[in-house]
Amino acid sequence: MTITLRSSIEQHSIKLPDWVHIPEGTKAKVSIEAEISKEDKKSLAKKLCGTWASDPSIDSIFEEIEKERHNYHGRGIDLDAPA
Repeated sequence: MTITLRSSIEQHSIKLPDWVHIPEGTKAKVSIEAEISKEDKKSLAKKLCGTWASDPSIDSIFEEIEKERHNYHGRGIDLDAPA
């Protein structure tokens, strides 16, 4: 059984909503993804914007990407292969 929900941490425990009925002692696999506020996201974006602006290697990196993009012609397809 998998349930995806939003919750909060209270005193080092995950607080489940009242509608979640899981038997006491049930083992669970927990993956925590902390929610980031809109303000924190904006702040992070501002910090990251322009970080490559003074990097002298950026031009050669994008030239290599552009070259590889134009050299790849996709994978081959064998039209005679059985379906």
